[in-house]
Order: sequence, then structure tokens, then C-alpha cells
Amino acid sequence: MNHQLVKLMELKQNYEYLVMTSNEQSKRQVNYESLMPFIEELVDTWFVKMDKPCFLSISFESALGVVYFRIERGNKESAKVQREVEERIVVSEQCDTAQTPRYVRLFAQSNVNDRELKELEKSFYGLLLVNIRALILRCQQDQSSGQREIEMEMKLARRMQSMLIPTEKLQLTSLRTRTVYVPVDYVGGDYIDYRQINDRYTCFIIADVSGHGFLASIWATGIRIAVRQVLQSSYLPDEILEKLNQLLYADLVKTRSYITMLVAVYDEVEHKIRFSRAGHPQPFYLSKSNPTVLACRGGVGLGLSPDSTYQMEEVPLEEEGMLLLYTDGLIDTGRKDVFRGSRHWLEELTSLLHMPGDSKQESMDRVESYLMEITQQRQQTDDISVLILQFEPEESIALV
Repeated sequence: MNHQLVKLMELKQNYEYLVMTSNEQSKRQVNYESLMPFIEELVDTWFVKMDKPCFLSISFESALGVVYFRIERGNKESAKVQREVEERIVVSEQCDTAQTPRYVRLFAQSNVNDRELKELEKSFYGLLLVNIRALILRCQQDQSSGQREIEMEMKLARRMQSMLIPTEKLQLTSLRTRTVYVPVDYVGGDYIDYRQINDRYTCFIIADVSGHGFLASIWATGIRIAVRQVLQSSYLPDEILEKLNQLLYADLVKTRSYITMLVAVYDEVEHKIRFSRAGHPQPFYLSKSNPTVLACRGGVGLGLSPDSTYQMEEVPLEEEGMLLLYTDGLIDTGRKDVFRGSRHWLEELTSLLHMPGDSKQESMDRVESYLMEITQQRQQTDDISVLILQFEPEESIALV
């Protein structure tokens, strides 16, 4: 298994352990006499479970920077340091004493040098600050501190999740992309990605991890790492899905999770897109002459069977139009007739393309704005993610 993915799953297990430790501590009595030993115990647990960072420091500070109290673990002068993390959290806007400081500050040095693992590590440190703040506020008999703790955790997780959604607008000779992402909570399990395999092939992926919350967002990070490994040797969508299932299956079973996914690979030479589905909704094909829901065959979601195989479909891009790949939050309106929901979306989106006098850029802007407007008007029950691919006919490419 890929070293990065193994490390990621170790961090996920560590996170679950730290959450359980925090829950156990919440049941214990705490007061100002036991506060400092509690915090030292918490810092020691984090220091070990974060794979022993080179150095970790927690300090209570005033609004003017006066240090009331500090805990340090590790060696600040270690030669293994790859990066530094510094975070600060507000404890109270009203108080500023040694017992209830204005801020708790964290400073850490580590040897982590991978982008995805960096973001996870930073979120875990943020959770440590949230727990320390909760201990302080419990000493004040603040009954609302538990809810604020959860909200802070989820905000940190959302920041990590948002970094995984591509914001750059990929533009090839004959194809442009745009993403729309609307989570139902702070974080969810939707995943969107696109990556050029080589000068000929570009891969587009949209996926939906079962469940919501922090663990689902960690799985989204795991997909990103696994996809990059598989694309080093594969460019056919059915083969990509099979290899991803083999790579992720064991860990998905352990966490009782599964992933629906659609993989689309654009062939710039033959100007066609090849699709494979793993339990994921069928995409919308918005051509001017024949808008339709593509009836591409699909297999079961990743993590549901160790030997799953998948079918591949080809779609020649013979005229100007758009393809929309999406998660089921877009069409899940609470009604049993989901296909009717798909048809409604197809008709509405197609009408936007038939408006005269607009440039291709304006057409894509209009579709994106419509998606955002409608999804925000509804009572959302699931994450909504849409990957928009706008393409031109092969004849116009040849004239360029």
C-alpha cells in the first residue's frame, strides 16, 4: 500500500483515539486545582499520538502577550524539523487572568513534509487547542462550552476539506472545467478532482463517501492520495476504478464505509470521453440536439466487494455542449421518484444553453449561478457537488 495512504490511515486511527480520550476526560471532575495536571496529561497524549513531533509547546497568554503558563515537550533544536505550526485560540473575550487567559497558543515543530498530511496534522493540533479551552471553560461552569468545542472542530475540518476542492479552472484546447461545492454541514464526504495524466488524457473524478463529518472528509483526502498513485499507470476509467477498489477496500471495510464514484477520462486526440461508474449517479449530457441523462452502465461502490469490475462507455463529443458530473445531493429532494428529479434538472439546465447571444464563458457562468441559486433555496439534506465540463465540437477545433 502507498506509504502516504498508510500514514493517513494511522492518523485517522489516532484521531479516533484522541476523540475517545477527550470524551473520557469530559466525564471527569475538573477544577482550578486539577486543571494544570489535566492539561499536561492531555498534551502528553497528543505528543505521543501525533507520532512524536520534534517539539510541542502550549502556553496561556494575555491580550498583551504576557505568558501565564507554559508546557513544553520535545527538543526545539532538533535537526529533523521540516515545518513549524503556530495556532492561537481565544478562551474568553471578557477574562484575562492566569486561570482564564485571553488566549491559548500552540507552537509545534515536526518532520512532516507531505501536503495532505500537513493539513491533517494542523487540524489535529487545532483540536488539541479546542480541548484545552473546554477544560478551562468547564472550570467556570460554562454549560455551553461543549457545543462551541464541536463547532470549532468542524470549522477546522472544513478548512482542510475546502483545500481538496479544485478552484482553478482547467482549460484545454477544446474543454473547460468548473466546480460547484455546497456541503450540508461544515464538512462532508464529497470529492471532486481533475488531473492531466499526459498530453493526451485528462482524468475527472467525482465521488461521495458514505456519511458526513470529519471521518468522511479524511476519506476524501485518502481518495486524493490513492488516485495520484493509480494514475501513474492507468488511463482507462474501468481500470482506474478497479485499482482504487483494490487499494482502498481493506480500510473501507474496517471503517464500515463505502464510496460511490464516477471516473471520466477525456481523450484529446480522439475528442471523446470515456466513463465508468461505481454506484454513482449518471451524468447529464447537455448537447444542443440531444440533451440526455447518459445511460452508462455501473458497478457497485468501492469497498462493497473485493473483486468488483466495472464497465466502460464512450461518448464522442460531436457538438458543442456540457457534461455535468454530480453527487446525489443534487437530485435527492426527498421524493421516491429520483429519476423525475434528474429529468427536471436536465430540462432546466438545457434551457440555459439555448439562450442566444452569449459567449461560452457566459453560458458556463449562467449554469454555475443557477446551480448555486437553486441549491441554496432548498432544504439541503446532503452535500452537493457538481463538476461542469464544457466542450466544443471537433470541427471547430480543427479550424483553430
